[in-house]
Formats: sequence, structure tokens, C-alpha cells
Amino acid sequence: MKKFQIAVIGSGNILEDSEEYLLARKLGKRLVDKDFIILCGGLKGVMKAVCEGAKESKKYSYGQTIGILPSLDKSSANPFVDIKISTGMSNARNQIIIASADAVIVVRGGAGTLSEISYAWQMNKTIIALKKSGGWAEKLANSKIDGSREDKIISASSVSDVLKYLEKILIRQ
Repeated sequence: MKKFQIAVIGSGNILEDSEEYLLARKLGKRLVDKDFIILCGGLKGVMKAVCEGAKESKKYSYGQTIGILPSLDKSSANPFVDIKISTGMSNARNQIIIASADAVIVVRGGAGTLSEISYAWQMNKTIIALKKSGGWAEKLANSKIDGSREDKIISASSVSDVLKYLEKILIRQ
């Protein structure tokens, strides 16, 4: 059975005791519970939270968290990333994250996240926004970036909703 790679994108500057961090951590655990592989930017904030949560799953095995790093320095990765891919490409690495994903989940997000959402839209990737997390996830949930696609960015109100959408969409592929 194919293991799907899910990009989790979002704010790199959220605090570890914030609601958004805990939400991303829960998302990471639940994604691994469902046997998905997590792709992210490999740094802190949402990226760290989702990888940390992944390791809390009883189904976790090495290799389920992949960090596509902006620098050549593998030590810049958060401690929960299994596979560290150094790019030396700064924010241009966002294109690699999205191109490698079967679907994209947005948690909060600032300017870097917005660039990833734009790449995902242009690459015709399924985009699911965890609306209650705020940021670009909230602003773009249930909307279109432009008229180049028929669908919209999916608005999910909970981690459970995200998983339902992923299973429904990816099983069709």
C-alpha cells in the first residue's frame, strides 16, 4: 500500500505552549496514526510541533518525519525530524516541499506559508486549511486563490476533519 506524503505548513514562530502548537502536535500524531509521512520545512513552530506529535503515535516508525531545510546546515533541523534534507535554497525550498507532497495542510501561517500555498495552488495539490488556527489558514479557508482551478482551499474545523478529507481525497487517487 502506498504511503502518502503530507506537507504540513505553517508559522515558524508560534510558542510551544500556544493553542496552535498543541493543535499542530495533535495533527502530527493523528497523521502518523493513519500511516502518513510528514513533510515540513524542518525548523521550529508548526514544523517542530507536527514532528513532535508524530513521535507520540504508537504507529510511529523512523522515517515518518522529513524536513526540507532552507540551509546546508543539518543541525538547524528541529530534534524531531528523522530525515534532514539540506537545500541551501532558503525560501525557495518551499517549492520542493510542495512538489513532494500528495496533499498540503495549512496551520496558521505567515508570508512563507503564503508562498507554499501559492505553489500548492499552482501545482494543483489538495490544500486543507485548519481554519481555527488563524493566519493564512483562516483567511484562505473555503476560498480560491484565482480562477485557474475549479475547487477551493478546503476548510477544516478540526484535526478529525482534516483526516476525513485526506482519506476521502487520497483514496480516490
